[in-house]
Amino acid sequence: MRYLQILFISFCCFFSSGCIFLFFGGVGAVGGYAATRDTFEGVSSKGQDELFAAAHKVLSIMGTISDERAKDGEIVATVYGNHVVVDIIQINLTTSKLRVKSRKDLLPSLGVAQEVYTKIMNQLE
Repeated sequence: MRYLQILFISFCCFFSSGCIFLFFGGVGAVGGYAATRDTFEGVSSKGQDELFAAAHKVLSIMGTISDERAKDGEIVATVYGNHVVVDIIQINLTTSKLRVKSRKDLLPSLGVAQEVYTKIMNQLE
């Protein structure tokens, strides 16, 4: 039984690839966040308009904006050669969800998504 527990813990550590904070509910500067293969997202206590303005400013500095739809809360840009899509979903008047998706060619690029997400959230402070 002891060996089974050790094997299970090793299995979890191997496949978690250093993202152990996700298993224990990591908390960001403004709210909780989650990461998938190519998307980094989190909840902010700011409204959709404030998040959109911050995202627009950060993406225009980091790269080139190719499409933006303020009504839909979406900005498409190229950052470090990656195709980046920022979605802002309004939950209520004072809370919004920020989702940053980044891919280079067909491969996910979570590092760029995380960097863009972090800079947008820091812009709000």
